[in-house]
Amino acid sequence: MSEPKEAALLLRIEGSEIKQRWSLAAPVTTIGRWEDNDLVIDDRWVSRHHARVRRERDQYYIEDLGSKNGTLVNGRRISGPTLLADGDEIQVSPLIPLTFVGYAATAPLPLEAEARGLEFDPATRDVRVRGRVLDPPLSQAQFTLLSLLAEEPGRVYSRDEVIAIVWPEAQAEGVSDEAIDAMVRRIRLRLRELDTSHEYIVTMRGYGFKFEPA
Repeated sequence: MSEPKEAALLLRIEGSEIKQRWSLAAPVTTIGRWEDNDLVIDDRWVSRHHARVRRERDQYYIEDLGSKNGTLVNGRRISGPTLLADGDEIQVSPLIPLTFVGYAATAPLPLEAEARGLEFDPATRDVRVRGRVLDPPLSQAQFTLLSLLAEEPGRVYSRDEVIAIVWPEAQAEGVSDEAIDAMVRRIRLRLRELDTSHEYIVTMRGYGFKFEPA
């Protein structure tokens, strides 16, 4: 059986807005307070190496790593590897709940569509621009880059950050600036098909890229 084309996500949601998003594309994603984790949560409740999510084809298991305060799934403390289902709430800190989104989830993610002019559906890679679906859909890499930038409007993502998310298996020196710029240009052209009045992706010369809400 082949690997799924898309990966599940962990989201930190406040109200109807996604504050942070992490892809679970790797075979193992570690969670903890120290910087050597894949998902770093700077909270005193969180242990240095707190938990990990293991991917087995289209299934994901979370396991506590002997943390001081434990790991909860839907309010219950887990004692061993626990299979995750779409919508499960994970807590490694009581103040920072994380939501597991399966790669086959069909509901659009809450990304403040009205304010930003865009809606995203990770299951189909559909992007709605002011209510209209972009057809054909973006490629997986294009969708990943656009949704990454849209997570935090105004924040400048460096080229190294873009490479780490869009090309997680590639070495930084293996992806040229020309390849990144070409992808950004292609996304801009696709978005202009439905909205010529606004430039959603802005290049910050010498730094990287940022998302500008409509």
